[in-house]
Amino acid sequence: MLPLFRAALPPLATAAPQVLASVFAFSSGTASAFEDYHFGISCLLGEVSEDAPEEVALLVSVTGLGAGARLNAKVVWGQPSGLVEMQTELQDGELPALHAALPRLLACLQQAACRGRPGVTGT
Repeated sequence: MLPLFRAALPPLATAAPQVLASVFAFSSGTASAFEDYHFGISCLLGEVSEDAPEEVALLVSVTGLGAGARLNAKVVWGQPSGLVEMQTELQDGELPALHAALPRLLACLQQAACRGRPGVTGT
């Protein structure tokens, strides 16, 4: 997945040159540091007001790696809003479904980054 995300950076930079986009990956968990794994593309916005989110991201999460992993992908705004632009809930181990959803998710991320503010009103 990370190579696909890296390949998405140049078109994103062309469409939204005011945004600093990068690929990220990290693990988390309560019982173990590697219980959950998150990766995606973060878009940091230039000059935003204090009450506006300064980041929008495509976040793919694999949770519950210890038992029955779940896959979730969404385009989400950073704090203070935390608003979700688009979300795709995937069945356990459905990597083909994630690959199929990626073009829509990447297009949503690009539109949100170009817009520079949430286009939704709820989470």
